[in-house]
Amino acid sequence: MESRVGRALLRLAGVSLVAVAVVALVAPRPVNVGHRWQVVVPATFALFALAALARVPGWAKRRGAVLVVAVGGGAVATVIGLMTRYHYGWDARVMLDMARLLQAGEPLRAADYDYLSLYPNNLPLLAIDRAGAAVAQAFSLAPDAVLIPLNGICVAVTLYAVHGLVARVAGRGPAVAAQLVTLVLVGTSPWLAVPYTDFYAMPFVVGGVALAARALTPDERRGRIVLWVLAVVAVAIAYAVKTTPVVIAVAAVLTTVVALFDHELAPVRRAQVLAACAVSAIAFVGLGVGLSAAATSAAGVDASRLHTEVSPPLLWWVALGADEQRGPGGVVNYGAYSRPMVDAVDGASQEQMRAYAAQFLADRWEERGLGGSIAFYASKTAWNWGDGMFWAWGEGPDSLPGTLAPATGPTAIVHALNGFEGDAYPLRVDLTQALWLAVLLVAGLGLLRVPYRRETLLVAVSVLGIAAFTIVLQGRSRYLFAFVPLVVALAGLVHAWAPRPVRRRARPLSRSSR
Repeated sequence: MESRVGRALLRLAGVSLVAVAVVALVAPRPVNVGHRWQVVVPATFALFALAALARVPGWAKRRGAVLVVAVGGGAVATVIGLMTRYHYGWDARVMLDMARLLQAGEPLRAADYDYLSLYPNNLPLLAIDRAGAAVAQAFSLAPDAVLIPLNGICVAVTLYAVHGLVARVAGRGPAVAAQLVTLVLVGTSPWLAVPYTDFYAMPFVVGGVALAARALTPDERRGRIVLWVLAVVAVAIAYAVKTTPVVIAVAAVLTTVVALFDHELAPVRRAQVLAACAVSAIAFVGLGVGLSAAATSAAGVDASRLHTEVSPPLLWWVALGADEQRGPGGVVNYGAYSRPMVDAVDGASQEQMRAYAAQFLADRWEERGLGGSIAFYASKTAWNWGDGMFWAWGEGPDSLPGTLAPATGPTAIVHALNGFEGDAYPLRVDLTQALWLAVLLVAGLGLLRVPYRRETLLVAVSVLGIAAFTIVLQGRSRYLFAFVPLVVALAGLVHAWAPRPVRRRARPLSRSSR
């Protein structure tokens, strides 16, 4: 099977990933924590060489290894999350406070309904938090003591799905390696202490892609329809929890269309597959709407007090993604959350928001021009993809001094490694950044040479999709977090095609030199 379009998309993904890695090494865009180039650069190339030359030991390739890494990784993530507990702010705190209020039998305030009307996408999070608060109340625990282990469970399921996605194409060795890298990047992150949508959506993102990839496999005859239906359901759940997984649905349809023309197929059969894609898209939208309605009911919210007509239209999010802000320390935020822009449309109708957004975009175009606009979005891409910590401690007041309570023993070690003011945090950040950039280089360089294959194309197009999402719309590197396991899986799928040092064989001695 062969497809020029498929190969072109693979090469586009490869060039894109290599470009952002090179920029991050040569001219990084500052994020909320500094990187020391003298540590990051050599560590990146050392890890890249390790990926090229190292081999996974035989015991790690056994069938039971996938469960050991998944369950063990989930347990490690849970412990780290519980040890890193702190009083976070922003949306995560707002939703948890609402959940506790509802669980106590108190009605939400008018300001709460105004918030939910403005951001109805947070209703599924409220439902999850409400369930967590209910379980916590039953066992006389704090909600975080229930919701943080839920993050750990999500890590465990994600690690299992990563193995399944990689092993079918590249084998068990690379699959276990991908699990371990995912565990380091995701399963030890400071974000584990925050009950939020990134972790809740993650297993459905990776699981949905893994199921769709298996359904697209040419030799998968039995159960293909069941696998595809399960993939649609998984991605719909991910989309209900967090908006960004919509790109997975688009990637799956695009990959299916490409796959229709990578081999000989009767026109009638092609028409049937296209019809199935249309039905799948309708089912995805229907499930998303249904799950959102179910979340509203499960959260215990009075739906009659929600006014979705005040929710910002898509164009406003595009305008927000075109904003540029400079922080007190000189760090430029490209297309991130902007309080002035939010305040500017307070109380406005959707039509007024569209007019405001259109004028804002026109002003930015007049100010930047074509070259300036290209430079802005290139910098935005480099800023989002050049942060291996994915904006940890960057939201609201999370990075303020004293956020983590004093600790001793193992908890103090975790605070030193994961706390924003921890003594070992700068080194931890540098090494994590190096690992992330090495993953991007392995994935990007491998994609430049890998032959066309449907499973690889699906993952690559999904990565291109989240890249496009964060370029066009409002976002920051945290928006990539749920997709980090897919990027790691992509590196595992194509690592054999990445360049590797050539080992010179020793020449035999000539007779005259013996």
